[in-house]
Amino acid sequence: MMKNDICCHTIENEYISVTVMNMGAALVSFVDKKSGIDIVLGFDSYEGYLDQQGSYMGATIGRCANRIANGCFVLNGKEYHLSKNSFPHSLHGGYDNFSFKIFDMKKEKNAVLFTYYSKDHEEGYPGNLRLEVEYRLENHSLVYTFKGISDQDTIMNITNHSYFNLNGKGDILSHELKINTDRVALNDEHALATEKIIHVKDTAFDYQNFHQIGERLKIGHENLLDGYDHNYVFENTDIKEMAVLKNDHMLLQVTSDLLDMHLYTANHLNGTLKGKNNQVYQKYAGICFECQYYPNAINYDHVSKPILVAHQPMTHFIRYTLKEIS
Repeated sequence: MMKNDICCHTIENEYISVTVMNMGAALVSFVDKKSGIDIVLGFDSYEGYLDQQGSYMGATIGRCANRIANGCFVLNGKEYHLSKNSFPHSLHGGYDNFSFKIFDMKKEKNAVLFTYYSKDHEEGYPGNLRLEVEYRLENHSLVYTFKGISDQDTIMNITNHSYFNLNGKGDILSHELKINTDRVALNDEHALATEKIIHVKDTAFDYQNFHQIGERLKIGHENLLDGYDHNYVFENTDIKEMAVLKNDHMLLQVTSDLLDMHLYTANHLNGTLKGKNNQVYQKYAGICFECQYYPNAINYDHVSKPILVAHQPMTHFIRYTLKEIS
């Protein structure tokens, strides 16, 4: 890939300005126009995105977000094998994942539409997949919508992997967080969500009311390790407020019709990535709200499976609403 193939486009309204990029159909910036604060992590140059060390910064994730156990699944009686790029599991679509693909880009007044054609057996997945991703501004909201259609039955689990920081710098430990479910999945030793789901009450995973992230982390849990990298369980396709993040002057509301939400606190950022305005990104520099299907759902019977039936489109959305706190 040549960096000359990469380009960006900015859309804005009275309240927010958003820049997106055709590589990975990625969210590059999300600026609150009143304060001037850019609330997503990223890089000042295309080179940064080409050398992002597996951070998936702002990218559209696919063909299947999160981990698939042992890089293997069975669909319609046939076994498929994927890259084990997070050994022993497959993560975020494998080595040749969507975050480095060049999408076709169509610009509109308040929206940008991206399209990518994923060929049959790309990274081991069956079916020729046509994926559309749209970023659209609606007042105080950025709406991220995806639509996929395939010529064969396949699996598809798309999400956006933006890292949010309402201060625009530093870490997110002083941010307060609320998550509107009382269930979370526990991980195996390789960060794969297992079938074991616990109730969060009185644990470090309990964000049913607003809590400071750093304060919750201090409580600790044997499954917590370096930070959150866990799937919060909703398991319904209702349009619902999944999470709210706030500091003393701004609030971000995350709404979606996807089934679950994976919470990730940038545990693997370690000071080797230089981001925007020469910031060096450390652990907890941002927080991801990866609305998606349950990780490894294709191999579990207790949750909805992300099966994309041939010639039947699948569409979901994530809405990020940014408001000032008066």
